[in-house]
Amino acid sequence: MPAMFVAGDRDLVLAFEGLDLLIEALPQQHPQFRKPVILPGCGHWTQQEYPGEVNRLLLDFLHSLD
Repeated sequence: MPAMFVAGDRDLVLAFEGLDLLIEALPQQHPQFRKPVILPGCGHWTQQEYPGEVNRLLLDFLHSLD
């Protein structure tokens, strides 16, 4: 199953202990995982704070599927 991870660099969840290691390990654990996208200046609510960018990312992701 293809998967994508999008977060904002101001999202406090990214500061959780070990989350950086989990994100780094995702491609090895999930072969169809796409490169993580971290949006600069964005907080937790990516789709509300950066709707145009998130929509573009989602459409690009969907168009890339076989």
